[in-house]
Amino acid sequence: MKKLSLVLVAAALTACAGADRSTSPAASGGTALASVGDDNNGTQLHGAPEHVNQQKGQAKPGGGGSSALMTSHGGIILVTNKTQAIFWGPEWNTASFAGDKITGLDSFFGGFGGSNYAATNTEYTGTNGQVTTSSTYMGHVIDASAAPSRAPSVSAAVAEACKVTNNNPDPTALYLLYTSTGAGHVSYCAWHSYGTCSNGAPVQVAYMPNIDGIAGCDPQDTFGTGHSQGLAAVANVTAHELSETITDPRNGGWYDSGGAENGDKCAWTFSGAVTLKNGSKWKLQQEWSNKAFTAGTGNPNNSGQKGCLQGN
Repeated sequence: MKKLSLVLVAAALTACAGADRSTSPAASGGTALASVGDDNNGTQLHGAPEHVNQQKGQAKPGGGGSSALMTSHGGIILVTNKTQAIFWGPEWNTASFAGDKITGLDSFFGGFGGSNYAATNTEYTGTNGQVTTSSTYMGHVIDASAAPSRAPSVSAAVAEACKVTNNNPDPTALYLLYTSTGAGHVSYCAWHSYGTCSNGAPVQVAYMPNIDGIAGCDPQDTFGTGHSQGLAAVANVTAHELSETITDPRNGGWYDSGGAENGDKCAWTFSGAVTLKNGSKWKLQQEWSNKAFTAGTGNPNNSGQKGCLQGN
């Protein structure tokens, strides 16, 4: 996952290299890229947060990374995975705020497992085996305590997941923290990382701020999916962070020499609507495939490297 900033995209990318992987918008405001990595001296977050998309006067991020092929870094992948959505903040109990996002994300996660989109990750292996399309949704939880007023540190995100799971997180799961906090104060759309609970239990987390109305995080869903702008935006960056967590959950998985993971390398490129296993339709970014690039059968990313798969 990589964070993309509006104002200083190049500088943000440099700051995040080797740190975290996230999805960034072209939002204005201070750069939170460094603050994300600083929590763990740059060791927890791999790559950079998901970057901001094109906005007025801003160039689209290249997305290709410094090299074409990703390589394994000697660690695990998630052979099968589980997901849980944690909606953090009292606002999520208000229908006018939640809109279609809770029910929509329930549908997204419920249809991800076994889908062609999930299959874009299955060429990757780790010390524990090979990625499959198996993904189990554990449902959503609303934590009505006040969400952080600004972006949480990695340790704060890990602490929230540990609290919700009573210090018993599933080691194969990604816990996605959808906060009511808007993303106007940061320079990215989302990020993923990892840590351990106080009892040593490993946990993978993703920080998903409220990106309603942020142009840099908007995939501009024109595929007739029927989703609100807010749901379309958060579903797209969710797909990015989930695919990256599956292939690189704890910094020992797959990324290229510049730190770009599979979601980063194809960020903000699309090729038709994606239909998931439950029949729900989405505008989701493509994901990188070494095999497709080597065979010359993939779609181009924003750097012209033909290794992206849509999975539709």
